[in-house]
Amino acid sequence: MTSVDLDIARAARAEANGEAPTVKFGGLTFELPPEMPFAIVESIRDLNKAQEDSDGLAVAGVLSAIAQALFRSRYQEFLDLGPSMTDMQALLENVSGLYGMNAGESPASEG
Repeated sequence: MTSVDLDIARAARAEANGEAPTVKFGGLTFELPPEMPFAIVESIRDLNKAQEDSDGLAVAGVLSAIAQALFRSRYQEFLDLGPSMTDMQALLENVSGLYGMNAGESPASEG
């Protein structure tokens, strides 16, 4: 039986992509995952729905989920710096560019 080794594929992409993207906030530099976490793709779908429903609480929850996926173990450290909703929106607007995608381009369309 044949198999797919995602670890080998991921290692090859990491070597080709070079360094992980970073975000500077509050005088600190946060290293993000080397590849955009799929959880962000799912969260963007949820964000669109929350915005369509004008559900501000759901929007905030989705932005939190995106930040958790990006900042991982340093999420609380990022949160302690007091990001505003505007900071989070700016992060979201720029995250696709950090991962080498144009706005509106999904990760699935890359390959």
